[in-house]
Amino acid sequence: MGDTDGEIGLVGGRLEYLESRAAIGDLVAAYGRVIDDRDWQSLGQLYCENATFDSVEGPSTGRNRIVEYYEKRTSMFGVTYHYPHSVEVTEVDGDLGKGVVCAHAELAIDGKAFWIALRYFDSYKREDSRWRFAERRVEQLYAMELSELPDGMDLLLRKRWPGTEPAPADWGPGSS
Repeated sequence: MGDTDGEIGLVGGRLEYLESRAAIGDLVAAYGRVIDDRDWQSLGQLYCENATFDSVEGPSTGRNRIVEYYEKRTSMFGVTYHYPHSVEVTEVDGDLGKGVVCAHAELAIDGKAFWIALRYFDSYKREDSRWRFAERRVEQLYAMELSELPDGMDLLLRKRWPGTEPAPADWGPGSS
């Protein structure tokens, strides 16, 4: 027979790892839902107290500032629909983790359908007994009106936000 204590430790470690991965997956899934529902209180609870979110307008640090950013940013949109495609948890070590999330968002902007392909580069932290975002940085493969997508997805300047000059993608062929 093997070392029972060692086997229990290994099984306990595996179980904790799998539970952490599942909780991080739930965190990522909840993110899109609470944004689309404009549930700012719940959104704030997804972030650590001193978290940083880095997006198109630069970094916001602190739970309250992050929520303020989302309130301001989403006020420019009508209906939104965020959905993750994959959650790649690249590291879990005790109460800390890292991952990459590939996602899309559909937005209504000025009565038109707007699509975005995203990657979120995340750091997670277990705070107050639950997994939260400690850092979240978002990059865009493309952002444009749905009507432009069939011909525009392969353009060099794939970030085409209304009211701004077209810009290169954050990653992919031809990106800066």
